[in-house]
Amino acid sequence: MIKVCHITSVHSWNDTRIFFKECVTLAKNGYTVSLVAPNAENQIVQNVHVIGVENQRKSRLFRATIVAFRVLRRALKTKSKIYHFHDPELIWVGLILRLFGKKVIFDVHENVKAQITDKKWLKFPKLTIGIYSLFEWLSAKLFYIVIAEDSYEELYLGKSKSITKVLNFPVIDSLSVYRIPSNQKTENGILYVGLVSEARGIVEIIRALELLKKKNIQYTFHCIGPISEEVRIKIEQLPEYRNVKESIVFYGRLPVDQAYVYAEKSKVALSILHPVPNYIRSYSTKIFEYMAIGIPLIVSDFKLYEFVKEKEIGFLVDPLNPIEIANQIERILTNEENIEKIINAAISEVTANYSWESQAENLLELYKTIR
Repeated sequence: MIKVCHITSVHSWNDTRIFFKECVTLAKNGYTVSLVAPNAENQIVQNVHVIGVENQRKSRLFRATIVAFRVLRRALKTKSKIYHFHDPELIWVGLILRLFGKKVIFDVHENVKAQITDKKWLKFPKLTIGIYSLFEWLSAKLFYIVIAEDSYEELYLGKSKSITKVLNFPVIDSLSVYRIPSNQKTENGILYVGLVSEARGIVEIIRALELLKKKNIQYTFHCIGPISEEVRIKIEQLPEYRNVKESIVFYGRLPVDQAYVYAEKSKVALSILHPVPNYIRSYSTKIFEYMAIGIPLIVSDFKLYEFVKEKEIGFLVDPLNPIEIANQIERILTNEENIEKIINAAISEVTANYSWESQAENLLELYKTIR
């Protein structure tokens, strides 16, 4: 059996894409799979050997150097033939693995250069982009490239010997267990799953929630995802927050199987991203998960999501307009919309066109090619 090792210095071992989709798929198809990840417990889960390395600090520099070195050292001990890494900060690790004669895959989850542009706190963004562009060029020449979004292809087109699309679509069967008909839900839950940040609309959501409160609409906002101390302070300083905090529960990051339990208590799900470069051109994975679960979704009115309106599988709003967001939530909670028809259309659409099964075939074909 061919040994493969997935490595990350950033993600949790049970990250949905890395573990539940890619590693489990490979293990089911005859590969001996290891996964090295920070602060993981050494264990075997679904035939994947999970291996932990310690990361006791929050420093990005520490993670990209000391933790990355620990990941490299532990990964080499697996004596794998193929190494598959998931973080840009591990590019240098990938280069070392190539020196050892290993086959290396770089799994591109994000448009890093677009992210750098979005980070207003960076003092030298042009220099940072220039440095990263060099590493991106090296990656294209030396690694097999896997991309999680169609839009990332242009970053490597004409540069890389191999580009494989493995889009981040949901595993339909694993999410269908959370489906409950809307008319059987007794709670007015509003669901958000993902990183909690200003760019992902948390301020506008809080303001929309206050507008609902003023109309005496009862609800619970289930906010699931990591949140920095800086963002938490920003939220708590919002005047609107004082009026809605009793109706909000911040759960922090939860594994998928725990996060979507709250879908059973929710009548609407949100993915309201700001119109920044990285979000305008890249799908939010969560919208496909919401569709698979059968929960009505509200998304930003980007051109990317016009299919949501055209196929009548959800609702578009101006992500910077709390009034519009609040009005659409209200219409769903008060059953003004034909919700069951929308839910059924969404389930059919995601099953036919946006399921992990089709992407798993692309991943397996790549591995067959390079093994």
